[in-house]
Amino acid sequence: MREVTFKDFATVARKRSHTAESLAERFRGKIENPSEFFERVMTCRYHGEDRSDVVIPYRSVPEFHNEELHYFRDSNQKHRQCACGCGLPVFDCKKWAFPGCRQKIARGEVTDVQKGVPST
Repeated sequence: MREVTFKDFATVARKRSHTAESLAERFRGKIENPSEFFERVMTCRYHGEDRSDVVIPYRSVPEFHNEELHYFRDSNQKHRQCACGCGLPVFDCKKWAFPGCRQKIARGEVTDVQKGVPST
């Protein structure tokens, strides 16, 4: 099994709209102090120290990460992607994954995805 760091897990969890509270509820009884643990994981900090490169010690958490990662990759292939180029799936008649994506385009902060050059 591949090692999963706090940063890796937090990135995928945020993309799938999980919060520390929702993860704590899901893992209650499987790991010790899930609320405290996932609060540390999602912030990647503990007592002011950067913990983004710390490997998650529980077996069930990396398994969940791999399932979520697999689902996320599958959903990206089946759905249209955000127009800003972030790669997130969009649903229904929407063009943007998040309001921030639309704002990035409006401000010109995104590169042209097809050509790889900054847009003007």
